[in-house]
Amino acid sequence: MRFDTDIISGLMFSKFSCLIVGLFAVFVLLRPFEAQRGAGNAGGPPGALARGADSAPTVAVQPPPVTDLETVFLTVNVTGAQNNSVAGIARDRFQILEDGVEQQISYFWEDSRPMTVGFIFDDSARMNVNDKVLVLKDAAQSFLKGKDSRDEFFVVRMSDFADVVQPFTTDVKNLPLNYPSTGETALYDAVYVGLAVIKEAANPRRLLVVITSGGDRCCTDNNRRTTEDMLKSFALKQNVQVFTLFVVDDVTDAEAEFVNRDAIVMGDLASMTGGRMSNAPNAARGVEALTAEIARGLKTQYLIGFKSTRPDHDGKRRGVKVRVSSPEGSPKLSAWTKAAYYSPKD
Repeated sequence: MRFDTDIISGLMFSKFSCLIVGLFAVFVLLRPFEAQRGAGNAGGPPGALARGADSAPTVAVQPPPVTDLETVFLTVNVTGAQNNSVAGIARDRFQILEDGVEQQISYFWEDSRPMTVGFIFDDSARMNVNDKVLVLKDAAQSFLKGKDSRDEFFVVRMSDFADVVQPFTTDVKNLPLNYPSTGETALYDAVYVGLAVIKEAANPRRLLVVITSGGDRCCTDNNRRTTEDMLKSFALKQNVQVFTLFVVDDVTDAEAEFVNRDAIVMGDLASMTGGRMSNAPNAARGVEALTAEIARGLKTQYLIGFKSTRPDHDGKRRGVKVRVSSPEGSPKLSAWTKAAYYSPKD
């Protein structure tokens, strides 16, 4: 049987035309979604938060469900040699104390899920003294050197006002290359903004790394937007650890009172949130070593829960401590968590 070649050619052309039209329709439908993914915060206000195409999905593995709503949760850090985090510690090696009274551990999970970190960097004029601002250049890179591909970060600067100069990203190439080091020190404002921003984090483990030389609004209370009490109250409500590197090498008599005050405030924030504060040298390699040390200590953490032996909801502060015993023949381990929590209030 012979087929008319014109008919066959017509059918082939018709099928080809349908294919082209179909592909074009798919392309048109997908364009708005691609534009949304790649737009980031384009067209938004300065410091607007939006995730661009470099976002990574959160890890699928999740902790066990909570069966008792009265459970008090602690994020516990355990470090060993060279302040590296230690994985694989059994539940029975931990001890939790509330106001000196041992509590029974009812929830336990080893946590190595992705992290979100907010870098809060002091680029105010005070950091120009003895070129302290140079310590900022590679501090974040050092922290992120061994990052999980899903770990995300953002950057807040504090020259005159708190400004989110880099919204959420997973790409280290997006880190700022330099910092201007001008203006007043908006330290409390910047930490407050960091705590607000990280509430939108994609990852469950969250922390701030603050590098500053202190001297918030150096050095009066007249133009401060965020007070010490406001900052501490806000921090207590967030599940965020605050780590601070305090860089001070030369403080004038006029500034000493305020710098010392800020060192105390940042130390309190670290203690309250389960982070740590360290005095840092005015040396880039020294600061980079400290940020890398913080990162190493956070690779694995432990989520530990207990039901308080004091069931009353009085809204009062309750001090907590965690202890860990090393396996036989192993080096001594160090464990820490936030210093206290506040019980619910009916």
